[in-house]
Amino acid sequence: MPDHKQTDAQKDQTLSSKPIKPKKVTISSSIMWALIFTLLIAAWIVTGDFKGGSSLKTESPSLAEKAKKDKTEGTSFRVRTAEFPVVEHPEKLVIRGRTLSDNQVELKAETAGLVTKLEVEKGDFVKKDTLICHLEDGGRTAALLEAKAVVTQTEADFKASKTLERRGHTAGLKVLQNKALVDRAKATLLRAELDLARTKIKAPFDGYIDQLPSKVGSFLSVGGACATLVALDPLMVIGAVRERDIGKLKTGMSGVANLVTGVSAKGKIHFISARAENETRTFRIDLLIPNKDGLLKSGVTADIEIPLTPRKAMKLPPSILTLNDNGKVGVRAVSPVGNVEFLPVKILSEEDSGIWVEALPATKKIITVGQDFVKAGQKVEAVQDTKFKPSNPDVKGTPGS
Repeated sequence: MPDHKQTDAQKDQTLSSKPIKPKKVTISSSIMWALIFTLLIAAWIVTGDFKGGSSLKTESPSLAEKAKKDKTEGTSFRVRTAEFPVVEHPEKLVIRGRTLSDNQVELKAETAGLVTKLEVEKGDFVKKDTLICHLEDGGRTAALLEAKAVVTQTEADFKASKTLERRGHTAGLKVLQNKALVDRAKATLLRAELDLARTKIKAPFDGYIDQLPSKVGSFLSVGGACATLVALDPLMVIGAVRERDIGKLKTGMSGVANLVTGVSAKGKIHFISARAENETRTFRIDLLIPNKDGLLKSGVTADIEIPLTPRKAMKLPPSILTLNDNGKVGVRAVSPVGNVEFLPVKILSEEDSGIWVEALPATKKIITVGQDFVKAGQKVEAVQDTKFKPSNPDVKGTPGS
């Protein structure tokens, strides 16, 4: 009977005789796209071109490239230029300040007593010599009457002694003594009159009652405050002027105060300080403005505008300003022989439509396009910039359309 069991050697021989099929390797789509992008980036780095041309190329060269090319080929670089008119520019000095009452005092008692009457209320406008506070009499009227009586008596004695002296019935010394008594009685009378007058506290000038601390029935000692009086006409506007500008001002110059409330008022410089503040190095000026109706109040922020002597100036577009190697602000222009030159400018003021600078020669051809790609001494070709009108004395200095 045959043995159907196979030995291990026979099994191995059978397995080895069968052909071995290779396993399939599957690559995901994400890995495939990553490989493609990697190859494309590598190709771009090597060639710098996807479509057979350099990506840095443009249809028209930039100004910088053209300037470099012209310099290499020895040709003149073309720039655009314009002439700007010189006009009289009305210069002004603007000073930050605030309004302040020209005169403000506390009305204080010069004699002691109870307040028996207040003739005004806070905020009232009063004229000079208006009664503000009335203090109690306190026997002052009686003292005045007594002083008058003493004066009358002493004057009668003095008159009688003079008559007796002429008749030889009394000595001259007695006459002198009576005269001294008369003078003493009159001095007492003056003090009584003054003490009685001081019970009526009056306004020393026209103004507004700003504070009224006393009340009817309150006691005022000597020096006690009855009211605060503020004068608002004229109103003073004080400001601080820098050292470099103080020489432009003098008393009597006209100015305009523009208050933050929207009100403007004209006035004149009344005072200029003779010395600068130690901390700020600024000088105080006072501008007096009329305020008859009292609408302008004290302590309001204001800008003081002082017109100065007009100066020869040019109005330039800010786009043509540039810097030289030393960091100075200016413009570049083309000389009559075609060379570039740098002209420093002094800025006077700025507006939305342009910048006012101290006048440059009106015949200068100022570079409006290309100024940042040339340097002083370089030979250039100047072309009129049609955006700007030629220089005309009748033109008000508008820097272009």
